[in-house]
Amino acid sequence: MIGTSHKIGLAALALAAPLSALAQASGAATATAEAAILDPGTVVKTADMNFGQIAKPASAGTVVLVPTASATCNVTGGLVRTGTCQPAEFTVMGQKQGRVRMREQNGGIITLLGPGGATMQVTNITLSTTDLTPINGAGGWNLGRHEITSNNGTARFRIGGTLHVNANQQGGAYNGTLQLEVNFN
Repeated sequence: MIGTSHKIGLAALALAAPLSALAQASGAATATAEAAILDPGTVVKTADMNFGQIAKPASAGTVVLVPTASATCNVTGGLVRTGTCQPAEFTVMGQKQGRVRMREQNGGIITLLGPGGATMQVTNITLSTTDLTPINGAGGWNLGRHEITSNNGTARFRIGGTLHVNANQQGGAYNGTLQLEVNFN
């Protein structure tokens, strides 16, 4: 399909060019086409967690990221926050009625590292799902055991949490890593 679209575009250019230009012009172009085939039992990250931009606070506060499809970030302590509010989002690919167990492996705390060694922490890690239904038997899997309910075997889950911002928090970008384990059975 990419080749077909490309040829149509070249034909339109040739018709618009003067006849003398057609006699002198020649060229070639290429394009690549890509696809990835994912096996059942695959997890793909579709978005990173983002708490937005926060004005340097005089007093401590929190940003609570509620991980729904239309995420919200609620602030406490008089924090001023703007910009993106995005939970970490993942797609699982399995089969209808397939079982998925999930756990975060940060011990319930994601540490964000900023300039000069400054840190902030994310706690109260929370989960929301689309096309996943909780079932019994989580057994140590702190984000639970779920069954895929979509006919095509794909489902989504989102992770949020509470960002703790210290009084006079050092300005700059802060980054950390959320580690997850997803088991299909």
